[in-house]
Amino acid sequence: METTRRPSDDFLDIARALLLLQGSILVATTIEALVWAIFFPGASGSPAVMSGAAAVAILIGRTRLRVDRRWARRLVFLVEGLILLTATINVAIELALAHGLPPMVAALTQIVLPVSVIALVRRSTRHPNTAARAGASILQGAS
Repeated sequence: METTRRPSDDFLDIARALLLLQGSILVATTIEALVWAIFFPGASGSPAVMSGAAAVAILIGRTRLRVDRRWARRLVFLVEGLILLTATINVAIELALAHGLPPMVAALTQIVLPVSVIALVRRSTRHPNTAARAGASILQGAS
């Protein structure tokens, strides 16, 4: 059994934790959308289907995410990109209709979280020595 870890594994561990958080938020959103669709006759079921599919894709991508698996990274990039696209549309609608920005929690979960995951996954695929040097330079600059 090999116990050595690459520096990029740390980035993937953080990305997996954020994906778990995002997946749990999407599961809660799916449950909320299902309740609205069941109890209110005019509500559409498409938000429940979309958030449920995103939750499944995020959680599958999270479990399969490794440096050597391109398809898992691409799946994560695709879902995160779709989340960012819907967040952009939501922000545009809110600016046009309400003349204001979305609440802080919505901005964190729909914009900051996907951008962070994308950055961590992209950084983990770079050359391991580059990631180690960048981490060491950050630590040296902090002391």
